[in-house]
Amino acid sequence: MTVDPAHPAVRPDEEQTLRPGAIGFLDALVIGLASTSPAYSLAAILGALVAITGVNAPGALLASFVPMLLIASAFAALNKVDPDCGTTFSWVTRAMGPWLGWIGGWAIAMTGILIIGSLANVGVVFTLRTVNLDSLAENTAVVLVLTVLVILLMTWVCVLGTELSARLQNGLILAQTVALLVFGVVALVRGISGDSPLGGLDPNWGWLNPFGAGAGALSGGLLLGVFAYWGWESAVNLTEETRDSRKTSGRAAIVSTFVLLVTYVGVTIAVLAFAGTEYLSENADEEEEIFAMM
Repeated sequence: MTVDPAHPAVRPDEEQTLRPGAIGFLDALVIGLASTSPAYSLAAILGALVAITGVNAPGALLASFVPMLLIASAFAALNKVDPDCGTTFSWVTRAMGPWLGWIGGWAIAMTGILIIGSLANVGVVFTLRTVNLDSLAENTAVVLVLTVLVILLMTWVCVLGTELSARLQNGLILAQTVALLVFGVVALVRGISGDSPLGGLDPNWGWLNPFGAGAGALSGGLLLGVFAYWGWESAVNLTEETRDSRKTSGRAAIVSTFVLLVTYVGVTIAVLAFAGTEYLSENADEEEEIFAMM
């Protein structure tokens, strides 16, 4: 019996690879933005940021953008030379050895694992509130079960393939962006018109000054701002599945930081105009309630 060596069944040592060219620039950009989760990031840091920097919170976010842009540019340059979905792990390993490479890769993996629970939890709580199920949103057991189910569902989608995951995230980020846009416009209009129940403030160009609250406040604001921008590197993690991978993934990472800059600064200005600084500072642990007020 003659066996065809070209038949897949007789090539057990064939290398398993990611699917090249599965997604394009827009998909990579959306995945970078979705991994950052702008709405969650703003809800998580806004109160604390205002408590530290006051009306200069937009300036702190503007300053935080600078290191993120530089890091994204570095990722783009490294990706152009050596496209590798391992990014930090692979590049640091080759440049500085496996121990430091493992530390870098482990840190990124652990932050992803830790943050995914918070993201799913916020999504479940506010979905329940959106459909007027506030009593369930306050039930810890129900929220915990639904959060685990959401994580399992999203994991299953990722296992099914990058293309399906990208299409799903296209819809999710569109909904999230539209919601933030509507929220920002309504908050700004109500704040400027004096229709805010919290008083509000008149927007001022001085809010964009990162040094307005002092160097100490800026350093604390930068830490929160960097957290808010973190996540765009997911666009580069998919480089081996992206068309024209040497350029597309890095470009998507850089563009995503600019989109986040406009989103964060714009929404923060709108929130300050609507709520002022006193409410946000005094309710720094429940600043997401501002989003529910709209």
